[in-house]
Amino acid sequence: MNEEEIIRRLRKHDNKALEAVMDKYTPLTAHIVSHIANGLLTPQDIEECCADVFYTLWMNADKIADGCLKGYLCAITKSKAKDRLRGLKLMDSEDIEGIPLADDHSLNDMFDNQQLQIDLSLALEQLKKQDKEIIIRHFYYYQSLSEIAEAMSMHPEAVKSRIRRAKPKLKAFLQERGYSL
Repeated sequence: MNEEEIIRRLRKHDNKALEAVMDKYTPLTAHIVSHIANGLLTPQDIEECCADVFYTLWMNADKIADGCLKGYLCAITKSKAKDRLRGLKLMDSEDIEGIPLADDHSLNDMFDNQQLQIDLSLALEQLKKQDKEIIIRHFYYYQSLSEIAEAMSMHPEAVKSRIRRAKPKLKAFLQERGYSL
């Protein structure tokens, strides 16, 4: 099942589509929750948080923009992880809101607007395949430079350089579309 088919079927509340999303994206959601929690949540809390993510996706499937399933899922995951930390009173609200996205931009800022999600996807498509993968791994999946370097058989400095070169390209692309960055 491709992403378009999954989204279409999720909107119709097809259980098989939800199972496909859970099979594919549970490792991603668990990684994001773990990164945000930074050791403050138990494995059970992380698992429950991920279940909340998929429940929210299921209940809001009609809000998923075409081609933006992963981005929408990442935004829900960050929000649910912060909610879990607030609920367990493990962090102050100010601390949670300040959790950075690698270069001090909040995921909430990036995903509040569906049009911005689409424009970010288009901006990423302008990059070389390897640069796109690095940006996605770093800013969406919260992987460190060393994790990316290891996964992609690169030197961490090369990963850092590629991010440094890609960011102005992404910024210029988005500014052309009227975003002030």
